[in-house]
Amino acid sequence: MAGMITQLVAVMKEQIERHTELYGLSLEEKDAIVHNDIDQLQKLVNLKNMVISQNNRLEKQRVSLVGDIAEVLGLPDKDLSLSQLIELMAGKPEEEELKEVGMQLRDIVEKLKEINDLNRELLDSAIEFVEYSLNALRSTIAPEPPEYPAAKAKADGSGGASSFNAMR
Repeated sequence: MAGMITQLVAVMKEQIERHTELYGLSLEEKDAIVHNDIDQLQKLVNLKNMVISQNNRLEKQRVSLVGDIAEVLGLPDKDLSLSQLIELMAGKPEEEELKEVGMQLRDIVEKLKEINDLNRELLDSAIEFVEYSLNALRSTIAPEPPEYPAAKAKADGSGGASSFNAMR
């Protein structure tokens, strides 16, 4: 089981690296939003999607390893949390490393959540500003299209004098 714990720690460390990478990209994303740099924002979104894909793969590995560990321990895998695993490893060398990696992962996820919430607020504000600007532009444009003499004549029923009417 020590080997599975070592693998779990390795996967969690990789997840920390990917989350740290996402955090850095999210900070750059914030700057791109603030500076209205759409090209940079698109590049960052693409990079983030690649890192998220890598992280999803790691998460599947982590879940699989936890399931294997739970099976060895005779526990249902859905009930095995990191805290419980740390308790089960009490007094063993893996305990401290699991605690440390778990805290690091929790901390970076929290930081990532905070920056993503900020970016979402900035994007919402940018969208509100664009909508406000569009509404302001619409209100300065003439509410009715200009009327042309032929259209006006039809509308008021006078028929207007066109070359077709003159030939009758």
